[in-house]
Amino acid sequence: MLAVLFLAYVLVGGLFVPLKTGVTGVDKLNIISDTTTTLNIDIYNPGESFKPEKAVLGGKYGFVADRLAYDSGILHADFLPRLGKEGPEGMSNLYVLANGRWMAFPSAVSITRATSDTGTSNAQPIASDDLDAHVMAFPNRPILNESIRNLFYHVPMWFSMILLLLVSAVYSVKYLVKPNLHFDLRSDALIRVAILAGFLGCATGSVWASVTWDSWWPRDPKLNGVAIGMLMYSAYLLLRSGIRDDYQKARISAVYNLFVFPVFIALIVIMPKLSGDSLHPGAGGTVGFNQYDLDNTMRMFFYPAVIGWILLFLWVASLHYRINKLKNPIN
Repeated sequence: MLAVLFLAYVLVGGLFVPLKTGVTGVDKLNIISDTTTTLNIDIYNPGESFKPEKAVLGGKYGFVADRLAYDSGILHADFLPRLGKEGPEGMSNLYVLANGRWMAFPSAVSITRATSDTGTSNAQPIASDDLDAHVMAFPNRPILNESIRNLFYHVPMWFSMILLLLVSAVYSVKYLVKPNLHFDLRSDALIRVAILAGFLGCATGSVWASVTWDSWWPRDPKLNGVAIGMLMYSAYLLLRSGIRDDYQKARISAVYNLFVFPVFIALIVIMPKLSGDSLHPGAGGTVGFNQYDLDNTMRMFFYPAVIGWILLFLWVASLHYRINKLKNPIN
């Protein structure tokens, strides 16, 4: 019942709480310095009270738009950036201040120095205590956009799977120390439900990848490790189905489980960090969700989602265990 309450709360709140206002794109990839350029900025979910105050290319020191005009989800901003002799060319972030809060679009445009730009840079300090701190408070991130709601499903399912596999490994150790088939049935039930959670995690992750990375299964060391790990645990099911003696099945399954679990953790946790090129947040050189996207509003739903999914899968595992006890009575 607790799992149902938590997940109902996450389902309703996670789907119907609106995404915060954010910048989702610009119409130009490159602008020339010392020339007035109008950037048409796409604003997502602005609301009726949206009031732009400032647009900046750069950061704490940047180029402030000379004119702002807003119309039906499009913010028109006129920029006249002057790099001068020493100003750096290259990609520049776009920051928009509206209704007292900053929004960001990383690497929005590239600024190229014009041949006439030989004077002094007109970059100026931006009046904000910490521009990036305000930006990181927004869960509406470029590329992710509405798909960030998948955080309430994909991530908790993987947390649940790892926890179930860990508890199953504990029961495998218990069986090897004291051969009791109850321990084997509990371990088996936990593994089977963990495999279900893993496949659901793969499915939700694949949908997320198609939106954010434009591929259902991109080349990523963490995804490859997941695929290998799921195959190893699928082999566990085949192994058990081929052994008739209950005690022999339990002993071999326990040994196999204790071998596969640390390998699986190494494949999905250690190897992506060592590779350095994983797309997943918190793996390789990428930033974790807790630093990048998770604000207090999302935490209100993310943590209950983790608890709810874990409780649900544990309940399903307990049902599986009790059904197996009825089918195979054990003294």
